[in-house]
Amino acid sequence: MGTLAVGRWRARVGRPGGATVSELEFARDGSALLVVGGRGSGTWTPTGPDTFSYRILEELVGTPGTIEIAQEAVLRGDEFVSSGNAVVRLANGTTAREAAISIVAQRLG
Repeated sequence: MGTLAVGRWRARVGRPGGATVSELEFARDGSALLVVGGRGSGTWTPTGPDTFSYRILEELVGTPGTIEIAQEAVLRGDEFVSSGNAVVRLANGTTAREAAISIVAQRLG
């Protein structure tokens, strides 16, 4: 596993209806965590010299279910830009919503 994305990132998450701020952590072992703005975990993988992908399964708040986040990212210094989809799945497995989301993140520390 490379070190391309390793670290903690403050992310502006753009989605239909507005934007939110979250924090993500990518570890050397390929694990990914959503630590602020929700709770979730997953993996990240380098896909090129300055690109990577990540997948995070976020727990819904107030309703049983999850948000499946899948993103493709391009790193530029201490910033990355990513785009992909978020799929909201209820506990019974049905899809409640799907939306395109974009993220701009800055490395912290």
